[in-house]
Amino acid sequence: MWWFEGDVVRVLAPSEERFVRHGTYTGRSVRVEGSLDTAALSAAFAALQRAYPVLTCRIGEDAAGRGYLLRPSGESVGAWVHAGDAEEVRIPVEPIDPAVQLAYLDVVAADAGPARVTLFAHHGIADAGHCVELFSRLWDYYTEYLETGSITVVPQAYPQPLEWHAAQRRITRGADSGLEQVTHPLPPEARILPPDPETPAPPSLARARRTVLHAESTARIVALGRQPGVTVNGLITAALLRAYVAETADVSGDPVPVGCLYPVDLRTRLDPPVPAAEGTNMAGLACFAATVDPMAGFGGLAHQVSARLHDDLAAGLVQQSVLHFPDYFGPTRIHSVAGHIALTNTGRVPAFRTPAGLTLTDYEIVYLSAHPRPSTGASAAVTFLVYTFEGRLTVGVLGGGPAADRLPEAVAKQLDALATEPLGL
Repeated sequence: MWWFEGDVVRVLAPSEERFVRHGTYTGRSVRVEGSLDTAALSAAFAALQRAYPVLTCRIGEDAAGRGYLLRPSGESVGAWVHAGDAEEVRIPVEPIDPAVQLAYLDVVAADAGPARVTLFAHHGIADAGHCVELFSRLWDYYTEYLETGSITVVPQAYPQPLEWHAAQRRITRGADSGLEQVTHPLPPEARILPPDPETPAPPSLARARRTVLHAESTARIVALGRQPGVTVNGLITAALLRAYVAETADVSGDPVPVGCLYPVDLRTRLDPPVPAAEGTNMAGLACFAATVDPMAGFGGLAHQVSARLHDDLAAGLVQQSVLHFPDYFGPTRIHSVAGHIALTNTGRVPAFRTPAGLTLTDYEIVYLSAHPRPSTGASAAVTFLVYTFEGRLTVGVLGGGPAADRLPEAVAKQLDALATEPLGL
């Protein structure tokens, strides 16, 4: 090992370790219009690093591929500021390296016109809820610095994984993971940890192809989701499953069996609740399997989705699903969910605090792999990223195989149709 024993904060939990192999960073990127003070933004990022010291920690791996959270080493890497095209989310010019630091800020600025600000946080120590909290705090610090000339920082403790929070609440592993409907046996030969390539692969950026609804259509879908027996998440999931089936089914139009896997943020579903920045990856996993009839309406499918999640939460299946992760990810995996439809719904993006004269006009979720390596997890047939920014529902599409180029239009068609459904669907 290339670190000293005293460097170790703790061993990473399975919910965190599954993001180590590829060096996966989750990114929040905004287009900025108005006067951006890059010096003030650099000061805000430095304050963020002091407030959340886990951001300047490192990740180390031993010979068996086990991940460790390590204390910081040397000076922290500050914000990067370069000229460039603000319409592009880019791989930063400087190297992103989990062995150096677990969060980076990349700023694309120009003498005139818009700018782009992207916060990358290693997915092993920050999921969607945690990453949005960090991004929100960054803009708080930026605004505070411009308004007062200083930033007040209260350092936070290192966050803990879902497994730790579950143990504190005496949640134990049950006989079922809750994912059985989308699970396949993994042959013994497929369980072998694949070797690293002789030549490391370059970093890669995954930027979704997006469909953005009008505010009126979004409001209509939210109203539909307030009806008894359905949820907004259930309706959107139904629409996305229909879109996928419409573009991948054969010409017969017959009903198609599909399996959907999605994370569920357990912060507010645990007792007591977990504050956003006190957990690393707080998502349990839930699944839904059904035969989707492209000729049927939205109501029946949405009711099935909503009822399944309600029942699995009530039974505690989702809350203990994380305790089954070693069976699905990494060197001890024995099951596979390959070929599933992945859906991540992060909900409403909060309104970020900004000073007068500065507006955040667009928001994207991106993923960066710092050192891609052969995978030890299941590959999704397609991944849908769902969130609402400034009152407009956004669906991003990652992957999709031969249907990838057609899926954004299919998603738009299904969501537009959903928005015209009458109440009582």
